[in-house]
Amino acid sequence: MNPDYKPRARRYWITLSLIALSVALGSCHNRAVDRGRADTASALARGITAPPMGAMGRVSQWFGRQSEWIFRGRRFAEENRRLQGRIAELEGENAALKEKSARYDQLRDDLGFVKQATSTLLPADILSRWIDFKFETLIVARGANDGVKKDSIVITRNGLVGRVTEVTGGTASALLITDQKSGVGARVQRPESRALGVCKGMNSPFLTLTYLDNAADIKPGDEIVTSGIGGVFPGGIRIGTVIEVKPDPSSAVKTAKVRPIVNFDRLEEVYIIK
Repeated sequence: MNPDYKPRARRYWITLSLIALSVALGSCHNRAVDRGRADTASALARGITAPPMGAMGRVSQWFGRQSEWIFRGRRFAEENRRLQGRIAELEGENAALKEKSARYDQLRDDLGFVKQATSTLLPADILSRWIDFKFETLIVARGANDGVKKDSIVITRNGLVGRVTEVTGGTASALLITDQKSGVGARVQRPESRALGVCKGMNSPFLTLTYLDNAADIKPGDEIVTSGIGGVFPGGIRIGTVIEVKPDPSSAVKTAKVRPIVNFDRLEEVYIIK
């Protein structure tokens, strides 16, 4: 006989023992259930398997919570992108409404200004503004076909802008009062003064009021208007406000620095006096 031979029962004794144990436990469980008593073997099995099963459940719940935050974060990111897009749309709509409101307010104020004007005023949209070291001009969408002529006066409801220097059929070029070649007869509006001078441009945001008598009554805060002297600009149009007076002891005249009443950087529409 081969010394390595083992009986089949000895080779599979572990398997057979487990089967026998299972049968015995099953029989005990069935008898306990039939008699209405607790099954000790089942309780023992549950006691052994419950801790690792509970631990596995807690681990599974933890991973579930982490994965939930991941997916929830993705949903939040998508929702955030959607809301940001909607906010951008609403901001655009709000900006458009503000622009319409501002335009309405401007047109309402201009309407009152036009009704009170003693001259015929022709509204004109600004096509472009040309600024360099030589001249400052506006190109407006009105021309000879609309009755605009050379030396027609350009204003806003606030005050003087300039005068027309060139005219075509549908456009006109206006020299601004801030241009260094511009000169406007001016006077102090204050009744106690009424001092006369000439407002000249400096190709800068400010004007210079020159040819003032050294004894002229003028001070910062005085309003300057057109004098009407010279025949080009009608009298009484607002020009600006004096911010500084510069006496010249060596001569019989003094000068004043004037801030224009018109904000030339915000012009959108002007009026031409016909």
